[in-house]
Amino acid sequence: MKKAVLCALLVALCSWLTLAAGKVITLSGMVVTGINPKTGNVVGQGEPLGGVEIEVEGTEFKAVSSANGYFSFEELPDGEYRLICRKAGFPTVQQRVKVAYAGMSSRCQVLMNAESAGFVGDMAVKSGDLYVAFSEKLANVTGVESSPYKMVHQQAMAAGADLSQLWNRDENLPKTPRGPGEAYLMNQITGMTNCLMVYPPNNPSKNSFVQMPIRPYWLCFNRTGSLLYVASSAPMVQIFDAQRDNALLRNLPVDGMVTDLKCSPDGRYVLACIMGAKPGVMLIDTTTNVPAGFLPTPSSPWSATIAGPRIFACIGDARSGEVVALDAATGTLVGRCKVGNRPTSVAATPDFTQVLVACSGHACVSVVDTVSLTEITRVPVQVEPQKLAISPDGTRCMVTNKVSNSVSLIDMKTGAVMENIAVGKSPIGIAYGRDGRKAYVACKDSRCIMTLDGKSGMLLHTTLPMPNAVPIGLAVRP
Repeated sequence: MKKAVLCALLVALCSWLTLAAGKVITLSGMVVTGINPKTGNVVGQGEPLGGVEIEVEGTEFKAVSSANGYFSFEELPDGEYRLICRKAGFPTVQQRVKVAYAGMSSRCQVLMNAESAGFVGDMAVKSGDLYVAFSEKLANVTGVESSPYKMVHQQAMAAGADLSQLWNRDENLPKTPRGPGEAYLMNQITGMTNCLMVYPPNNPSKNSFVQMPIRPYWLCFNRTGSLLYVASSAPMVQIFDAQRDNALLRNLPVDGMVTDLKCSPDGRYVLACIMGAKPGVMLIDTTTNVPAGFLPTPSSPWSATIAGPRIFACIGDARSGEVVALDAATGTLVGRCKVGNRPTSVAATPDFTQVLVACSGHACVSVVDTVSLTEITRVPVQVEPQKLAISPDGTRCMVTNKVSNSVSLIDMKTGAVMENIAVGKSPIGIAYGRDGRKAYVACKDSRCIMTLDGKSGMLLHTTLPMPNAVPIGLAVRP
C-alpha cells in the first residue's frame, strides 16, 4: 500500500516538473523612469516603475511590473509585437519588441515619465552636432586664477582663437564690433561646473547646455544617434534619449570606474571599460540598454574597440603596455601583444586590419596587426599622447599630446607624422566629424574646443573658454 502511494506521488511530481519545465519566459523587461517625481527634474534620479499594466497588443498576454520594474511573459511565441503600457498619472506608452527565443528570453526596456516630469534638456539636436563633456574645473591650491587674462576675448585669443570675424573687415571703416558682444558668431558660455555642451559646428553661436550633477568624462552615441551614453565620476553609465531633449532613460550601475566608452561598428553594443576589483569590458546592448556580457581583462583596461570578431583592449602602466585580444562572442582571451608603455587609447582602422594604440609612456602610437596580433611599428609622436581618432576613410589619424599641447597628424598610408599641430593647453579628447572633413579637440586647460581641418590639420575655429569647467571627452552625433 505504502509502495503504491509512493509511486503515485512520484508520478504526480514528475508530471508537475514536466509541466513546469514546459513554461519558459520568452520575453522579459523593465519599466524605468527618466525623472524621479519626488526630486523633480534632476539628472541621475530615475527609478524603476512598478504597477504598470503591460499588454501585448492583439493577444491575451498581460502582465504588471513589480516594485523593481520587472515584468515577463511566458510562452509568448516568436515574432514582433507591440506592448501597450498603462499606469495612472502617466501617458500610455507603446513599444515594439521582437521575441526570438533560443534558450534565452528576449529583453526590452520601457521608459515612462509622468506627464509633469519634463525633460533634462530643451534643445533640438541634429545629426552632426558635437557633444562635449565639461567637468568642474578644480581650484588652484593658491586660489588664484592661473591665467593672467581676465577678459573673455583675452582668454580666447590666448587659446588660439581668431577674433577677426568679430570686427569690420573694411579698412576704410572704424574697427567696431559687428554684433552684440564678444560672442558674436562664436559660442555661448555658461557658469555651470558640470554640463554637456551641444555644439553645432556650422553654427557655433547656437550651442546649448545640459546641466549634470556629477562630473561627466566620456561620451558615446549608438549607431543611429538616438541614444547618448555618458560615463562620469560615479560608477555608472547614464543613458539619455537624444531624440527627446536628452531625457534621462536610466542609470546603469557598474562595478568600478568607466575609463572609456565606444560603440561597436555594427551598432549592437557599447563597450564600457571598467577599472575596479574585477576589471574588464562590459557590453551594453543598445536595444535593451542592459548588460549583455562582461569580458574580464588581466588588468584594468584604459580603452577598447571591436575589430571583426575580436575585442581589443589596451592595458598597462608606466613600466608596461599590452593589447589583449578577446573573442567577442565568448570573452576568451585569444592573445596579447606588447606595445608602448602606459597605453591610453585604442582605435581600429575601418577595414579592421589594424588597431592603433596611443602609448603615453613611450610618446608613440603602436600599430598592431589584428590577425597575427603583432606590433608592426611604432610611430613617434609628442609628449604624453592621450586619445586618438581615425578618419572615416582611414587615411588619417589624429593624436592628442597632452604635455606638448599639440595634435599629431599621421598619414595612415605612409605611417609617418605629417605635422604636429599646436593647439590649446592639455588636449585630451578628439573626434572626427561624420564625413571626416573636420576634427574636434578638447583642450582641457584652455577650457575650449578647437576645430581642425580633417585632412590638413589647419585650425578652423576655437570656442570661447568656459569660466568654471574643462572639456574632457566628446562625441559627434551620427
